[in-house]
Amino acid sequence: MSFLPTAKSNRWYIWFPVYALLLWLLLTLHRFILLDKEFSALLLGRYAVLALGVSIMVNGSGWLGARLVWLITTAGILIGLGLMIFYTYREMSGWEDLAGFLTFAMFTLGGFAAGLLTEGVYWLARRRHGA
Repeated sequence: MSFLPTAKSNRWYIWFPVYALLLWLLLTLHRFILLDKEFSALLLGRYAVLALGVSIMVNGSGWLGARLVWLITTAGILIGLGLMIFYTYREMSGWEDLAGFLTFAMFTLGGFAAGLLTEGVYWLARRRHGA
């Protein structure tokens, strides 16, 4: 994980908006291009708030030094986005968007929980062995 900045580094302040922007673009691409839904500025704003909140949660963990949380949550987000796009092309009689978004949310929150658990176990192991 050498590509990640160290804890409390000023480089995290670049990661926050870039991460949020990429997530926001992927969410809007899915909604307005892949699902071919009508443009809505309100939904665009909601996706921006969601992307910013997720970015703060994920990159804030990394800024605090919990780099495993960042890594596992990002993996969960990517898997969730992939499955959300996969559900777009399944015939679910109009439920594709809800099923895809719920899958994205479950994998994002599941990745965050798994990252917290992994980081906690790693911290306990280091503390127990005196490292």
